[in-house]
Amino acid sequence: MQIQSESLSTEQQLKRINLFVETVGKNKYIPHKPFIQQFLFLTYESEELLYGGQAGGGKSDALLMSALQYVDYPNYSALLLRRTYQDLSQPNAIMDRAKKWLNPYTKTGEVHWNNQTKTFTFPSGATLSFGYLSHDNDLDQYQGSELQFVGFDELTQFTEKQYTYLHSRLRKLENSAVPIRMRAGTNPGGRGHDWVKKRFITDDSPQPFIQSAYTDNIHLDTDQYGKQLDKLDELTRLQLKNGDWDATITSGLLVNRTQLEKQIINPADFEGWTPTFCTIGVDPASTGEDKFAMSCLVYFDNGNIVLMDLDATPSAQPEEKLKLFIERNQQWNPYIINFEGEAGSSPLYALRYWQSKLDELSHKYGFIVSNTKASSMGSKYTRAVPHANLIRQGKLYFNKSIDTYYGTYNPLRTLFNQYIYIHPDKSVMNDYPSPDELDSVGYAFTEIQNVVRV
Repeated sequence: MQIQSESLSTEQQLKRINLFVETVGKNKYIPHKPFIQQFLFLTYESEELLYGGQAGGGKSDALLMSALQYVDYPNYSALLLRRTYQDLSQPNAIMDRAKKWLNPYTKTGEVHWNNQTKTFTFPSGATLSFGYLSHDNDLDQYQGSELQFVGFDELTQFTEKQYTYLHSRLRKLENSAVPIRMRAGTNPGGRGHDWVKKRFITDDSPQPFIQSAYTDNIHLDTDQYGKQLDKLDELTRLQLKNGDWDATITSGLLVNRTQLEKQIINPADFEGWTPTFCTIGVDPASTGEDKFAMSCLVYFDNGNIVLMDLDATPSAQPEEKLKLFIERNQQWNPYIINFEGEAGSSPLYALRYWQSKLDELSHKYGFIVSNTKASSMGSKYTRAVPHANLIRQGKLYFNKSIDTYYGTYNPLRTLFNQYIYIHPDKSVMNDYPSPDELDSVGYAFTEIQNVVRV
C-alpha cells in the first residue's frame, strides 16, 4: 500500500515535525541531512514500513537514521540485517557507513564498538547491532532477542519466514515512549520479490510502502546516476531505474516469452491424441527456502509432449500433496515417478523413503519409483536445455488448465519465469528463486528420453 501525499491537520503536521526534531534534528549521531521522502519514512507512525523502489533513493541511509533515532533512550535495542556477511561488510555498506557516522564518538570512547558482536553501545546503554541471515537456520541466534527496532536492508533478498520471525522478536519497553518498529528498504527483484510485493506494494497490501527515487536524492548526481542505470540489462533497468514491481524478462538464454505463450494448449486440442507414455518428475526441497515441485508429462503417439500438471508445495511434509498429485493424474497412467536423487541429500527424501511412502499407491496403480542423480545431468541450466529445445521446435506444450492462480501463485507463470531467467552462471542465479518447478519438469522429461527418442 503506497503512501501518497497526505492531508494532515496542523496538529498532525506539528507532531511529525516535533518527532523529527527530537529524534533526528537534535540527534548528534545522525550527521546526514534527510530529504523529503526520508523525512516521511522517519516520521511515519506504523509498526511496519517499507522504503524504496528505485535504486539511489537513499534506502540504507534512511534505515540507519531510523535505527539511530532512539539511541538516547535507555535499554533501546536495534538490529540491522543484510542477507550475507559479505553484503554486510562491504565498503560503504550499511555497517561501514555506521562506523563512519559514529567515528567521532568511538574515537573518544563515548560510543563503544564491539567488533566481535558487531554492536555499538551508547552512553544511554542503548545498542545498535548488525547481523546477517544467510539461511533460515541462522534465525536461532535471535531466539532470545528482545528488540525495539529491526531493519532489513534489501528486503527482497530475505525469505518471508526470516522477516516474520524477527518481527516476533519486537518487545515494547515498559514505561517508555520508544515505539516498536519493523523497517526495511529494497528495490524490486530478488528471491523475495513476490512476498514483499504482496505484503507492501499492491493496492490491497496490508502494510505501508514509501516510494523513493534517485531523482529525490539531493546528495546524488542524478544525471550521471541515471546514465549508469541505463547501462543495465532490460529487466534490471526497469526494476532499479523505474522501480517497476511488475517488470518481466521477455527473453532468456533458452527461450523467449512469445515462444512459451505459443505452446499453451487447450485440453480440447489434444483430446484426439493418443497418449503412449506418462512420467511424473519430483524435485524435493533441499533447504527451507526451496519448494517440493511435481510435474506430469505425457508423450503422445504424434511425437508431441504435454505438461499436463504442475504443482509445488513448501518443503515441510509434502507426502500427502504428492499422493494427491499422483491420484489426480491417473487418467494418464503414469509409469514412473522420478525423484531427484543426490548422495548427501536428506534421508527424508532418499529413494527408499519414497518407495515406502508410495508403496500402497504403486501397488494399486503399478508405477515405479526411481531417482536420477542431479550431478549426472549437469547444472540446472544444462538439465533445462533439452526440453527448452522442444519448446522452440513446437513439440512441448503446456496444458492451459495449469495457468491458474492460487492466491499469488500460478504454477505455469512461475515455470515460464524460470525458463526465462535460468542461467549457467551460479552468481546470476543467486538473485532468483530456486527453479524448482523447472527442475521437476527435467526429471519427468529424463524418463521420457529413456523410453522414446525425442
